[in-house]
Amino acid sequence: MRANLLVVLLILLAGVGASLLLIPHSAELALQKFRDRDYDSARDAYEQRYAAGDRSGATVMPLTRLTLAQGDVERAIELTEAFLAAEPSSVEARELLDRLYQDAQRPGDRLENLKALAEMRSSADLFRELAYAAGFRNRMGMKAEALVRYCTLRPEDVEAQQELAALLASRGDPAGAVDWLLRADDRATGNIQPDSRELLMSLLIDLDREDEAYERARRWLGERPTVADMIGLASQLAAAARPDLGLRLIEPQVIGPQVTGPQGEGRAPVLALELTYIDLLIATDRREQARSRLSALSGPVEDAQFGRLLALEVNAGMPRAALEATKGRDLQLVPDWVLAGLAETALRDGDRTFPDRLYRELGEEFLDDYPILAANIALGRGDPAAAAGWAERALAGDGLATGDRLGAIRILDRTGRRTAAVAAFDRLPLSGAVPEELLEELAALFIDFDRAPAGLAWFTARRQATPSPAAAQGWARLAAKAGDPAEVADWLAGQPRLPLALLQDIAGSAAERASANPATDPRAARPAAALALAAAQRAFALDPSLRSRLALAGALTATGKPADALPLLAPLLDGGGAEVEAAYIAALDGAGRSEELARHLTAKLARGNLSDADQKVIVTMLLDHKAYRAALPRLRAWAERQGGTRSGEDWLSVYADAAARANALPDLAALLQGRAAAAPLAEAEDSLYRDTLTKLGRNADLRRYLLARATDDRLSADRRREPVSALLALGDKVGAEQALQRLAAGQGPQSEDFRQLAYLWGPRPPASGLDWIEARAKAAGTPAEQAAWYDRLADYGGGRRVIAGLATQGAAPAQPALKTPYIEALAAAGKGKELADAVRAALAEEDSSDRLRRYARLAEQTGQRAAASQAWTALLARKPEDADALRQLGMLAYDENRLADAERLLRRYVAAGPDDYEAHYFLGEALTALKRPTAATPFYRTALSQLRARATRGDAAIQTEANLLNRLGKIDDAVALFESLRKRRPADRQLKADYASMLIENGRLPEARRVLALP
Repeated sequence: MRANLLVVLLILLAGVGASLLLIPHSAELALQKFRDRDYDSARDAYEQRYAAGDRSGATVMPLTRLTLAQGDVERAIELTEAFLAAEPSSVEARELLDRLYQDAQRPGDRLENLKALAEMRSSADLFRELAYAAGFRNRMGMKAEALVRYCTLRPEDVEAQQELAALLASRGDPAGAVDWLLRADDRATGNIQPDSRELLMSLLIDLDREDEAYERARRWLGERPTVADMIGLASQLAAAARPDLGLRLIEPQVIGPQVTGPQGEGRAPVLALELTYIDLLIATDRREQARSRLSALSGPVEDAQFGRLLALEVNAGMPRAALEATKGRDLQLVPDWVLAGLAETALRDGDRTFPDRLYRELGEEFLDDYPILAANIALGRGDPAAAAGWAERALAGDGLATGDRLGAIRILDRTGRRTAAVAAFDRLPLSGAVPEELLEELAALFIDFDRAPAGLAWFTARRQATPSPAAAQGWARLAAKAGDPAEVADWLAGQPRLPLALLQDIAGSAAERASANPATDPRAARPAAALALAAAQRAFALDPSLRSRLALAGALTATGKPADALPLLAPLLDGGGAEVEAAYIAALDGAGRSEELARHLTAKLARGNLSDADQKVIVTMLLDHKAYRAALPRLRAWAERQGGTRSGEDWLSVYADAAARANALPDLAALLQGRAAAAPLAEAEDSLYRDTLTKLGRNADLRRYLLARATDDRLSADRRREPVSALLALGDKVGAEQALQRLAAGQGPQSEDFRQLAYLWGPRPPASGLDWIEARAKAAGTPAEQAAWYDRLADYGGGRRVIAGLATQGAAPAQPALKTPYIEALAAAGKGKELADAVRAALAEEDSSDRLRRYARLAEQTGQRAAASQAWTALLARKPEDADALRQLGMLAYDENRLADAERLLRRYVAAGPDDYEAHYFLGEALTALKRPTAATPFYRTALSQLRARATRGDAAIQTEANLLNRLGKIDDAVALFESLRKRRPADRQLKADYASMLIENGRLPEARRVLALP
């Protein structure tokens, strides 16, 4: 028995052991769950193994994928990073980590991992990808290393080698860049990119390998170079600051037998190559040879090369030849900078023809980039206002050179804008960087703008910081004006050679100081007088010319010796000009010879054998010395003749000023009245005449003149329009209306003149105004123009006139364009029946949806529902989905109990989703009336939602809301709203009736009796 038990026990133990072998271990269990897609359980199992210290790939990799599948990217990255820390050589883990870093948008971490992966795989593609990624992260060192590895693995990728070379060059490795560019060029048999060629040329030259650059360029040209290749390579060498190599490259092709035609015959180089050759000659300072070849060019140059040819002529120092070449050619073909340079040349030479042509053909748009040039052109054209505007524009910009700023300031001063010029000068940013050649002009401006003390301080500092002859001479000019005359005299004595103009300026400034107030401060006057005489005497000794004689005479006069100046000036009087006259007059004044001065000027003018120029000098002096009465006859003669070197309008201005000062305004008014009678006055004359009449108090004459000018058809509309406001300012509304009627008559009711006229009339024009509008309508040349005038007539209350004017035997007008104003007039007059007939008559021919809509609205306003329905129907036929037509026709159909039509039309309308609670409500009502309450419910709900969303709601909207609540079965809410309305409107019988009807409909009879107050 025991033996049997022992056998059984052994069998049982064996079975248990075998069964234990069949139980899966934890790894097998996790894998089984993974394969069964029980991901949550599988992840738990792998996490348990990981927590237990299992860091093998069999655990980490499945766990990472499970983690990633559940969206936990950061945990997946953490697991993979930990695995790689233990197994850094795992390619599979690094590839997985690369994808994980991309998913997590961690480009920095990915970059380092990608670098390690590329090294492990030694893959060209990975190194290329690494280069892209490093460049994106601005890791240019890593990018360069990656590109080096890539190009080593893929030597056939020429583009990558060029990219690497550009990167190395930018990182300060020119030798490495050259090495890769040479490899790429050799590999591509000379067909690398033009930018790479230019870079290679530049780098070879920078590395002192010019010969190699030249030989490489020759290789690129080959045996039979094309013109394009020669020009391109020569330009690249020039861009690399070696035009001499470019010249050396193409010179044999230009002047030797190498340049051949298509069949090999010898020929001269094409123009483009010749121009490139000349450009290189200029760049290498072989200008004489360049000018010779430019002069040798024969025949007209085609448009494509014309601008370049002119640029070369300017650069070669041949501006006059370039100016001559522009004749008969389109200036649009020439570069702007060339045109600007040519214009400046012409202005310097006193040639106004080219600047005038430049302004005429290219306009102000061209001059926007050259404001100083534009200002000088404007001065040459006699337009100081435009010149000042250009100068101000130049000063307002940034980056203007100091010389140009000084030029702009001087132009402002020359054009009479002294205040603006001084303000701009005060804002001038001055520093030690002011060029030497500008110091003379700068000193002159300090003096001219009464800024001598500030200028003296600036030049003193400049002279100490940067000594130079120009700084010292500028200091001397300003010190003579505002400094210590004795110090200037000492400096002057130590300068054996000085410019004549400087000596004259010093003499003039010192003379002014000496004569300013010698009686009150004789000690200050004496050094200034001594300086003036010393400078003037040196100037006279240096050059006894008119200018020097004048300077000495001025110094003598200013230093209290005018009698000594008169002998110097007397011999010059007959031909010395205005300056001599002024100096002589000053000397006479200083010597107290007033009568002699008056006799001198009067006698000189009375002799009558003077030229216009001489007479004008004398008259100008008379004006300067306030002898206005003496100057008036001559000024009037010039103003009437409109002759001389000035324009007539300029002399008229001078005459007007003198007449005002001499109390002779009636004579001026008579002159201008005569001119106005002969021809319309120019703007300046017109303004002067008005001002003169105003000063004389002759308002009646002024009104007559303004009305005549406003109705003068010889003037443009703009110039006739301007006097209207002046007439209104004088209180002449009738005259203003006449002028505006004259202007508006030929334009139409949309014109600004008619709008001004209508403004004067007000909302209800007088009968005369309506008569005028009606006359315009009847005289209109086209139906459209006639309709426009009739529209205005109806707008201003003349509807019955429109009806009378347009009706044809009691019917609407036949012209389609006239139907609209006729219908509008009928609506304004309230003639409903006639309007309905007119609308029906217009529908068949009317194509405009807007007018059909207007007709329908007007018919509705006048109660013509049938006509309105027809108009809406016509509109719907032309625009099948027109919302207004669908809505109005739907509402009309509901009102007329055409419920099926109402449903059809309103359904189409609400399908677009309008915010229109009424349309939704009446669509629901139509469906309810058609015994389809279930279909009506959505529309009731939409109507209720839209109604409650409104910002404000009146009683009608509240009652509609109550009706909607009733329809939706919310009776108590409806009753509450009706009760609130009833409290506000207790006497409203219709409200009571509607309320009671709703109660009766819902079987609430006692409440209905209470509302109706029944027993």
